[in-house]
Amino acid sequence: MKKRILTLVAALSAAALLAACGDKPPAVTTTDTSAGDTSVTDADTLGIPETADYGGEAFNILSAGNVAYADFTADENASTPLDSAQYRRKALVEQNYGVKIAETVEKAYSSGGGPGYKRLSTDANAGDCNFDLALVAGYDVTVLAYSDYLYDLASIPGIDLSKSWWDKRANENLAVRGVMFFTTGEITVSDNDVAFVILFNKELRKAYDLNDPYSLVYDGEWTLDTFGALCKTVTEDLDQNGIMDANDRFGVLVWDDSVVGIVNAAGQRCCTIAEDGTIGLTLYNETTLAALDKYFSIIYDTQYALTYQREKVDPLEMWQADKGLFWMNTMTRIPQLRGMESDFGILPYPKLNAEQQDYYTTVAPYNSQFVCVPLIQKDIERTGIITEALAYYGEKIVTPAYYDVNLVGQSTRDEESADMLEIIFDNLVFDIGYYYQVGPYNKQLIRMVQERDTNFTSMYDSYKTSAERLLTVINTYYAKAVSGWEKQ
Repeated sequence: MKKRILTLVAALSAAALLAACGDKPPAVTTTDTSAGDTSVTDADTLGIPETADYGGEAFNILSAGNVAYADFTADENASTPLDSAQYRRKALVEQNYGVKIAETVEKAYSSGGGPGYKRLSTDANAGDCNFDLALVAGYDVTVLAYSDYLYDLASIPGIDLSKSWWDKRANENLAVRGVMFFTTGEITVSDNDVAFVILFNKELRKAYDLNDPYSLVYDGEWTLDTFGALCKTVTEDLDQNGIMDANDRFGVLVWDDSVVGIVNAAGQRCCTIAEDGTIGLTLYNETTLAALDKYFSIIYDTQYALTYQREKVDPLEMWQADKGLFWMNTMTRIPQLRGMESDFGILPYPKLNAEQQDYYTTVAPYNSQFVCVPLIQKDIERTGIITEALAYYGEKIVTPAYYDVNLVGQSTRDEESADMLEIIFDNLVFDIGYYYQVGPYNKQLIRMVQERDTNFTSMYDSYKTSAERLLTVINTYYAKAVSGWEKQ
């Protein structure tokens, strides 16, 4: 972990030097040490031509979803380290390959029929190629996949999904019989931005002389039981009116969606892909039951936990006023906290118990976006080369800026949180059951939190039949979509 952090720090410094060399960065070769590591392994080597000339043709990218990340819109006037890095990456690829990158960003409700789905399905049916590459909301890209509107990424010349700039967890969680319709990696920051995390107030921890959460994580003792016990240590009726509300201090500020992360944090999935390529329901088991039982007992105790969406209060205001020891959220909140007076840290979600080996982190279903290539292409080889280059230079230029400057350098304020980010990002969970809205159990789990319901078995049984019917439809369509791409 430390080696990777040091590599990224070096990469950021080198990238800064590169930017200072002139208006146009020089062509970068695979032996260039700007990656921050003088020993380049095969896994780190770019396997496509380092330069090409596509005559200044446009390379059109669509970003569409509930959030719609703008990874490729920054220009030379970029003012933040992340935007500047994204611009340098874009400019470098444009220069090295003779293309002009243009990104269309469409932010709108995306739940299976959003702008990403509409744009790409319309193009496929019409035989049009308006976009060479796309980043599409999780709920939309899954429908595009089983509807056979996407190109198999593993079949595209130039794209090598085994390389370090593609997320191996996403590839493992999302591939069907070796066919990869969508994935993620260093080409975008969206997967990191929507990772579930827990923030903790370091000043309150010190004031109450509590166990160091970082040490608990390192020692494998960061569990739901430990988390629950710590939540009961700092509660105080600050205005002394006998009512616990937004004017008081709580052990944890609860985000409704956090419950879906608790399932994954216990090592469980709503659905998984079997060896035969079928998606199966795997949510209901003793481990899930145990994790939810423990979590509900923590967050439904209103003396120690405040579910801020239910109570319609501003969690950011409460957090900055030191009114919570923990705050369940995603990485997107962290840059908003640079002005906070009290120091804070970042933690992964707790394990179910100490026997569990790893910490697991959910990639938020609603806010997620995935990389995909539209089915209709004018020049698939060019698309493969440009996509691979964007991912490669994303790892070398954008990731260091995101990781070391935007987070470690300016927001998280401590080296231990850098270690936590390594743990979090190395163990992302891409739960295909959530993205396909099977049940939809993710939404029903959230509703349980909103209603303070504890009867998971009853909820599960109520939606099991509809979930299995949906899976039958998805598997039928997916089998047809995959069959044309399978390697003979």
